[in-house]
Amino acid sequence: MEDFGLASRKILKSGNSVVIQAKIEQNFQLFQDIITDCIPEPKEGSPRGIVICIDDATSRAFADFLENKFKELDLTLDLIIEKGQRVRQRNDLFFGTELIVGTPKRICEMYFQNGFNIGELKLFMLLDMNMILRQGHKGFVNRISESLPKCKKVLVETVPRQQKITDYLKEFMSGYKTVKEPAD
Repeated sequence: MEDFGLASRKILKSGNSVVIQAKIEQNFQLFQDIITDCIPEPKEGSPRGIVICIDDATSRAFADFLENKFKELDLTLDLIIEKGQRVRQRNDLFFGTELIVGTPKRICEMYFQNGFNIGELKLFMLLDMNMILRQGHKGFVNRISESLPKCKKVLVETVPRQQKITDYLKEFMSGYKTVKEPAD
């Protein structure tokens, strides 16, 4: 049986979107591999990836995890979280970045302020889609996703999917495949 991480990456490389049913922090390495597959080298200008996390703590932990790999690849990453200074975050985005990691509300706020252009986006990832929607952030996610260019979409679910989530997925992304993390 093929490793679920390799299966997820293979689906993305084939051009399909993927829903990964897995734990978040235990799979940071897989998410890093997906990001570096989609954003392999530095490029000036607009961000090429957005990762939306459920909260400031998860955003910070994921950004910290990516830090060494991004330095090695000479890629830039900007952390856009609720407890950060808005003006500084907007200025950081203005000077260019390859990847934005943050919370739905703050990323959407920066997008509304023309803090970044998503025209070059190659990857849109939601870490723990179920919780993001439960926390009432569906509007923020919808607003950004309505503006997305054709790009790879990765959604991570940490709990079994409810019917309303299945219906939302059908609207949000077509032709997706689901990959489940094997049970411990």
